[in-house]
Amino acid sequence: MDIFNNILSFIIVIGILVFVHELGHFLAALWTGMRADVFALGMGPRVLGWNKLNGFTFGKLSEDVQSQLGVQTDYRLCALPIGGYVKILGMVDESMDNEFATQAPEPYEFRSKGALARAFVLSAGVIMNLLLAIAFFWTVLVVYGREDVATTTIGYVEQGSLADSLGFRDADVITSVDGATFGEWGSVTEALISLEKTAPRNVIVRRNGTQVLITVPSERVVTAIAEQRDLGFYPEGVSVKIAGVMKHSPAERAKLANGDIVLEVNGARLGAVTQLQKAIKARGGSLIILTVKRGAETLPISVDVPKNGPIGVQLTGDFVGRRTKVTYSPVTAINMAWSRTVATIGAFISSVAHVIEGTLTVKQTFGGPIRIAQMAGEQSSAGLDAFLIFMAGLSVSLAVINLLPLPGLDGGHLMFVLIESIIRREISTAIKIRVQQVGMALLLSLMAYIFYLDLTR
Repeated sequence: MDIFNNILSFIIVIGILVFVHELGHFLAALWTGMRADVFALGMGPRVLGWNKLNGFTFGKLSEDVQSQLGVQTDYRLCALPIGGYVKILGMVDESMDNEFATQAPEPYEFRSKGALARAFVLSAGVIMNLLLAIAFFWTVLVVYGREDVATTTIGYVEQGSLADSLGFRDADVITSVDGATFGEWGSVTEALISLEKTAPRNVIVRRNGTQVLITVPSERVVTAIAEQRDLGFYPEGVSVKIAGVMKHSPAERAKLANGDIVLEVNGARLGAVTQLQKAIKARGGSLIILTVKRGAETLPISVDVPKNGPIGVQLTGDFVGRRTKVTYSPVTAINMAWSRTVATIGAFISSVAHVIEGTLTVKQTFGGPIRIAQMAGEQSSAGLDAFLIFMAGLSVSLAVINLLPLPGLDGGHLMFVLIESIIRREISTAIKIRVQQVGMALLLSLMAYIFYLDLTR
């Protein structure tokens, strides 16, 4: 079921993002008087499509219909769900079509238009992806608002974690980060893990009535994120809840049940799921005593922990303290959505910079189809608001990547327009095709490498 959900979520995400991106190119081409003979979702062989010449059809078009495209556009779905394209007449693109080069330019061709019109068409996909991200952020802010944990008090610090090594302790109250004060846990953690900051974070905590300064080095935060670890501290008010019990497991034999709240393990108060997981792992082959709240009752339950293996429970952290929820007006949400989009652009660029510097690896930073499918499935299961935020972030990433001045990407085509504007003449079609071939080979190699990293992750 998880695999099916991941695949379906991946198709929805890629379908929406690619459609919006290519729609930007297509509409901009129409507005500037250009013609497009193909609007495709997916790559590779045509599976099905529609055009005004012969309506809805399956498979490859006949040569007669194919020769008439340009006057009409074929809207098609292709076999490989890994992208899409709009084939604009008179433009050297991924198809490597250069038949037009032997003929005089037509007024409706890409090559006949001015630099501004060509640049607009090439950048329209990126613009649409950024507008889509703003729309998704705006929708979440207006419809769902922002819910957060209304505390900055640390309930539990995991031993051996980054927070533990930096000096955070149970019951510390975080009062400020780099001078900014917060009233919610999410705002505090966002300020601490922001990749845009390169300087150390200065955190003030209140401990036993006195203020303590804790310095959080940026590089250690980057390393923790790269290794997919959290900071290792959790807010006050988190309870550990049993969300599932496997049949014929030690947990079932001990009569643990769905909905039980585990208060203590061997007499130690619990403040996070990881705390219980570590306690179970450390007690392999022996007995643990869990203090469990079930309804109005508090029960001690003994569980035999296998030497090599879990006890057979699904755990979830459930915050039982006060929460805050704020919804925003449509006007206010526009400014906030724009700010979030800009911040996401900055975070993506910062991640790439960390890869170049060597503080992050390609494997830690970028994901291919498998990783995107996994994340899409996880976010769709978390709710529509989480799914929309995930798509907004991915849409921003797609926009930034496409602006890179590399052959085969929109940024590479824009470089040709810029050079032609400077030298005041068109670069030969042969040179464009050669550069495009090299660029496509590099892109395909990079895609294959990232796919390989997906398999080994």
